[in-house]
Amino acid sequence: MTGPGFEAFGLDGDFTAAYLAARRVADMAARDPASVSLAAVDALAGLLSRNDHARQTQARILYRDAAGVLVALLAHGPAPLAAASRDALCKALAVPGKPRLATAEAVGALPLPGVRGPQSPEATAEAAPATFAMLLGRAGAAPDAPPRVAGRSLLVPGRAPGELVVIKRLRRGEDPRGLALEAAWMEHCAGLPFPAPCHVPTPCRDGAARLFAVADAPHALPGLDPEGRCLAYRATTDYFRYPNEPGRPLDGEALVAVMARAALLLGWLAGRGIVHEAAIPLFHNRVQRERRDDGGVYDWRLPGRLDRWLYSAAHPNFGASGLRDFEHLAAVSPGTTGGGRLYRRMGDHVVSLLLVAGSAFRMRDPALVGRDGKGHPVDARHLFDPPLLSRIVAAVFAGYHEGFVGAPPAVMPLCPEALARRMVEEMGVDRHMTELLRVADQEGMTDAAFAAFLTSRGLSPAAAARHRRGEADVALETGPHLGDFNNRTSLPELSEAAAAMVAACLAARHERDRGGGGEEGGEKRKMPPAARRG
Repeated sequence: MTGPGFEAFGLDGDFTAAYLAARRVADMAARDPASVSLAAVDALAGLLSRNDHARQTQARILYRDAAGVLVALLAHGPAPLAAASRDALCKALAVPGKPRLATAEAVGALPLPGVRGPQSPEATAEAAPATFAMLLGRAGAAPDAPPRVAGRSLLVPGRAPGELVVIKRLRRGEDPRGLALEAAWMEHCAGLPFPAPCHVPTPCRDGAARLFAVADAPHALPGLDPEGRCLAYRATTDYFRYPNEPGRPLDGEALVAVMARAALLLGWLAGRGIVHEAAIPLFHNRVQRERRDDGGVYDWRLPGRLDRWLYSAAHPNFGASGLRDFEHLAAVSPGTTGGGRLYRRMGDHVVSLLLVAGSAFRMRDPALVGRDGKGHPVDARHLFDPPLLSRIVAAVFAGYHEGFVGAPPAVMPLCPEALARRMVEEMGVDRHMTELLRVADQEGMTDAAFAAFLTSRGLSPAAAARHRRGEADVALETGPHLGDFNNRTSLPELSEAAAAMVAACLAARHERDRGGGGEEGGEKRKMPPAARRG
């Protein structure tokens, strides 16, 4: 295709003409990418950036097809067309709404042959019997130090200064191979050349067994494995130091540095084919997990509400020492990076990072949540520092891009200040507090489980007793949520930000890999200044 592009092929016409023109260009790009002109690339970029068809119901299909041509040229076209297409995609990602989402979707569907994950480490359920005293001695715990309970884990000071011994106990009915896999990933990650400080704990093992069966462990809790199976490892004392701890969250430069470094590390691992699948737990509806095909797990590519966002962000799997909870690492290969899997997981990272950033401001006053004495939504917007939050947004993108691509981003695909303002507006006011326990969900419970569920969601035993299982839906104040129950998200800008950031990273990585500038052969990696600190 040579000569004039935009007007000659109808891309500036009405919706139908533009759609047919985009399909003609797509067909030509599929047959012979080199035949597409730079003028046509400019025309497609103009179609996306002008967003003339935003009101059309099928506009996202048009924009997806147009972006798909640019993605195909990025992957298979001659170098000048690939570079022009990458620039056009970056411009389209900066256009809020349908052009951004359609472009990100098109970029996310293209496989990345250069992303090659390792073979997943093998883990068995074998557990070596031991007494609690024997295990502490082998793990390097300080003698006579009393263990402290932290969730299901027991924490004991180590013999060496600055060390902590962690006994992570198996839950009843849980597959023990999950804990063993965490130890295997620790062993694998201990040898990785992370681009920024990332503490990897040292697991204890007895020969081939990565788990221990400790029948006499103290602080028995309901719901734990009756055999006492557990994982033991040594970590630094700040391993459980979160950036958003209630009453003492990180602030200022320290918060920017920790968030930037977490983004860098998550992006760097993703670029090596290793994704963390639970930076924080994300759900559309926790209460419907048992009867939904997707288990209620949040998919940021869909418009649904985000369940209990502040609760989800409370204990992120990253903090002052780097990443944690290595059992959630998973390897991806060139055959699995297309079709959206890598795109979705990378978006999960961005969403998680931004939610934790917002929660850090809310945790300056953790008691200020829910509704006030008059039933009005709590307004905690004064806890936020919008300029600082916008700096964190920019640092998260810069760090993730640096980690995944190996170079700083050339452009920011969104306005950090605008996103920060919307985050403050929605994360700072608890407008959406209610979830419904549907009759259908009650039917899968016993009476005792029903009562326990209600009390776990804040009802007093007397109030819980007034409800009879299976009679009616029960409204529960469990928020704050981002959006009403079974409705759309109240912060769609969060998903748009994830789409734009991830697609920009993927497009830049496509261009880098095509040019042969891999990590080993290219310019030495430089970490972002914010990630370098801390």
